[in-house]
Amino acid sequence: MRTPQPPNPPRPPGGTPPRGPTPPPRGPTPPRGPTAPKAGPPPRPTAKPVAAKPRAARKLPAWLARARRLLLQPTQEWAAIAPEFASAGPIYMRYIVPMAAIGPLAATIGGIAFGERGSLLTFGTVPINPGTAVQAGVLEYVLNLVAVYGLAVAIELIAGSIGGQKNRVQALKVAAYASTPFWLAGVFALFPRIEPLGMLLGLYSIRLFAQGLPAVMKAPRDKTAAFTLLTSIAAALIVLVITAVITRLVVA
Repeated sequence: MRTPQPPNPPRPPGGTPPRGPTPPPRGPTPPRGPTAPKAGPPPRPTAKPVAAKPRAARKLPAWLARARRLLLQPTQEWAAIAPEFASAGPIYMRYIVPMAAIGPLAATIGGIAFGERGSLLTFGTVPINPGTAVQAGVLEYVLNLVAVYGLAVAIELIAGSIGGQKNRVQALKVAAYASTPFWLAGVFALFPRIEPLGMLLGLYSIRLFAQGLPAVMKAPRDKTAAFTLLTSIAAALIVLVITAVITRLVVA
């Protein structure tokens, strides 16, 4: 048996039924720009050039720095030396041992290189062979180490006689540090013919004695001149004795 079909809806007069609402017309299509680049890994930060670090200035050895201050700022340096707590051993190891080697080492090198050695006794030179040059250098170095202690003993005795401080260590300070110009003048021995000219620099030791004796040995100010004169005479005699011994070895 057939299922009855629903009757077709009546068509409106005039033909095709109206459609739904018409969408609004599209506007002009915007022009396409350049295609955006694809996202990649983030750019690496540019490394800044590493600036070269300035080199730190090389410091002088302690003994050489003190020698420079004694030459350029003697008053301030003596004021620092006077109260320093020390004994003979450290003074020798930290100052006298390297300073006393300057002259003998220079004289040995000069003797080997030029075949002669300067002499303060004659203000000239004497011929020398390499073996004797080495022997004379070693002997001079040993005598320097002994002589500075002998000068300290003399300074202590003179200080006690004029009312100053009688102290062996303080006297050794003066003997060691005031001899700085004399020891530095030993560099002239590299060239035997001009070695006597080093005495001109060595004479600056007299000024260091004049400034160091009252500061370190507590000598009366009114007796500083006499103290300096007597100490300088003692130092000169010691130098002459050392020179005579070395000259005798070389000539023999």
